[in-house]
Amino acid sequence: MKINDSQLEQLFSFTRKHYVEWYDLQSELVDHLANGIEQQWKDNTSLNFEDALQKEFKKFGIFGFMNVVEERQKSLGKKYSKLIWKHVLGFFKIPRIFMLVLFSFLVFYLLRLLTITPDYFLGILVILCFGYFAILIVSNYRKRKRAEESGEKKWLFKDMIMQQGVGLGFGLIPIHIFNIIMPNTESLATSNDYVLGGISFLFVLMCIMIYVMLVEIPKRAEEYLQETYPEYQLVD
Repeated sequence: MKINDSQLEQLFSFTRKHYVEWYDLQSELVDHLANGIEQQWKDNTSLNFEDALQKEFKKFGIFGFMNVVEERQKSLGKKYSKLIWKHVLGFFKIPRIFMLVLFSFLVFYLLRLLTITPDYFLGILVILCFGYFAILIVSNYRKRKRAEESGEKKWLFKDMIMQQGVGLGFGLIPIHIFNIIMPNTESLATSNDYVLGGISFLFVLMCIMIYVMLVEIPKRAEEYLQETYPEYQLVD
């Protein structure tokens, strides 16, 4: 006995009911469930579809598909992190490195001119990050709404790219470093040149990370999605 088209659609519906909203994961799980059910039918031809499905689903344990989703998120999260670093490291090559050095010097001399305290500067960075998160939340809400209205299929890696979910932590790394090396002085203008240079470079690096996550990677999203999912263009 083989799974028919109607039963195949039931399997997709079953995965959606169990909180798997991404088409790529649904397809993988449906394939696994279908193979398992067909194997059961080889051993017991009188077993009905629903009973075979429930028996196969129990093999995933008490958390159901949750572990599969988490493992795939971790795997694609690593892939996304590598993309971030790939683009960021691209700024350390000619000609972009000249822009990186130029902006670092500009920030350095700007901080030399301004009489602001380290705490005040750190507060500005935190406000910028919260502003970034707020824009991201609003943007993602609108994209989700448009996708739901159009009936567009969801892909896990596409969500990561468009939501920058994994990459958000990277944007906070420079802030943690700022907090460690921030000089205990009344004004950044009186800081050691090396410390101020490090702060300037990390500020520019944080801006580059945000630019990569918001512009560079989404701009090439279609390319990365087709590399990850060969069937992506055919399905969408």
